[in-house]
Amino acid sequence: MTGQSLQLKLEALVNKVASVRVIANVELAQEQLEALQVLRNHCLNQALDDAEVRRDPRKLRYKTAQELKYSLVAICLAQALTNPARRQAENKEYFMNNIQVATADKDWDRIDFGMAGADNVREAIFPEIINDWMIYRDKNGMGIKTLIDTKTNLVGLPDFSRGGDPVYEFARFHRKYTEKEHRQQEQSRLAAQDAFRNAMVQQVAVEMTKQQMLEGRNPMELIDMLFAPNGKYAPKQVPSNQIDRQVERNITRLLEYDNDGNSRER
Repeated sequence: MTGQSLQLKLEALVNKVASVRVIANVELAQEQLEALQVLRNHCLNQALDDAEVRRDPRKLRYKTAQELKYSLVAICLAQALTNPARRQAENKEYFMNNIQVATADKDWDRIDFGMAGADNVREAIFPEIINDWMIYRDKNGMGIKTLIDTKTNLVGLPDFSRGGDPVYEFARFHRKYTEKEHRQQEQSRLAAQDAFRNAMVQQVAVEMTKQQMLEGRNPMELIDMLFAPNGKYAPKQVPSNQIDRQVERNITRLLEYDNDGNSRER
């Protein structure tokens, strides 16, 4: 067999494996099925670099299915770790035992999620997390470092511990990143709540001022009412240079009395 004919046979084999479609025992949306197909194509490219496939290209489909299962285990585990009720029981071994990819049909790869639960599977399979896994798993990338830099725009995850089993490393990253997203959402919610409250207080103050001015209240009095510490208007006591009238009368009587006494002595 010449080199050219061998190359043609290899291309035909690769095209045949690439034409296989994926189906699942769980009802998924069209967007999810398309994302799974993209994931399978990625797994095919990964399998092409496998040492066993290079020795025996006939194993290409089997290795593609094996990589697809591995990917689905990581993705489902990542979603399980974000749920406190699931993360203890649903570990890597749980998904390894439940998820199977059958290749008996020449046109289809059949994914069976076993006892993983239809709702949990539908929650786990979405384009973004599949894209994250492909970034993480890409042989031309730098694994978790590339994924963290891509997802955080080079900011990083300071409290994330790298290393260990790739399936668990990816799942831990997904949990940490989800926590970060939730904190930011909560901070945004509280900031929006404070802004709304301040706007409402300002609006109420404006309307109260308008109403009281219509009732003839002094504008400066209203301002003092708004900003006084105890919320009550307390007019400032301005010192007067004038003598109190009662004091003035008392002094006048004393002077008159003194004048009368002097007149009698004379």
